[in-house]
Amino acid sequence: MSPKRVRTLAQGRGEERPRTLYGLRPVRDALRAGRRTIEKVWVLSGRGDPALAEVVEAAERAGAPISRADRGRLTDLAGSPDHQGAVVRAGPLPLLPLEAVAGESPAGGGGGDDRPAVSTQTLLVLDGIVDPRNFGALCRSALALGSRGVVFPKDRSAGPTPAAAKAAAGALEFLPLARVTNLARALESLKKWGWWIIGLAEEGKHSPGEIRFDAPAALVVGGEGIGLRRLVRERCDHLMRIETNPDFPTLNASVAGAVALYEIQRRRGAGGGGGREPS
Repeated sequence: MSPKRVRTLAQGRGEERPRTLYGLRPVRDALRAGRRTIEKVWVLSGRGDPALAEVVEAAERAGAPISRADRGRLTDLAGSPDHQGAVVRAGPLPLLPLEAVAGESPAGGGGGDDRPAVSTQTLLVLDGIVDPRNFGALCRSALALGSRGVVFPKDRSAGPTPAAAKAAAGALEFLPLARVTNLARALESLKKWGWWIIGLAEEGKHSPGEIRFDAPAALVVGGEGIGLRRLVRERCDHLMRIETNPDFPTLNASVAGAVALYEIQRRRGAGGGGGREPS
């Protein structure tokens, strides 16, 4: 999806205020992606670091004003010592309507019990991920592992904050994001458009090898320490578990989500056969 198309679809849906992003990849990719309005870029003085040179080059290409600053000034600007020598003041990241991220009827029609199994698209849905580092890490995994976008709720959820952008290592700048008011209702819409809803849960009945992924699948990852909320769980077609060491079964939400996304991609690469049809 082109930056111009994102901006058009996202009118009135962006974050509320400009953001100060920090870190080499978040800053560089914000400049390269062209989805944000760039106000100013600061880079560390006196370093011939090739990665910083890439940031400067990207800022020049974007026509953004550039200033040099010492490490203490950059820490003050970023609100964190983890800036890696680069800070940018940028406009809000565009957020899209659900239908733009998911694509209505991605499988080509139908919906409901007749949802066709002819598409292999993946969507990541986050149900109450409150740690911005987990939010960013999940978005990074989603982009790396072929998800067409990420859906998350307006309330009781992290969002594309500077801390999330740092953890995402630039992925937020390229990944379509949709923030919805009611996640359970959004899942109902996805079902109507042909998506199968796969909830990730420790108590899930099926491992990835027992589910066929030859239909568009929305993977739902629950919040840290809470898991899937009841109304969200009830809208899942399947509950899937990640098989772990029985003596230490718990995985961090972002790790579990990354493993599940990888398994979906791997199974589809192998043809997706051998498992259960969604039912």
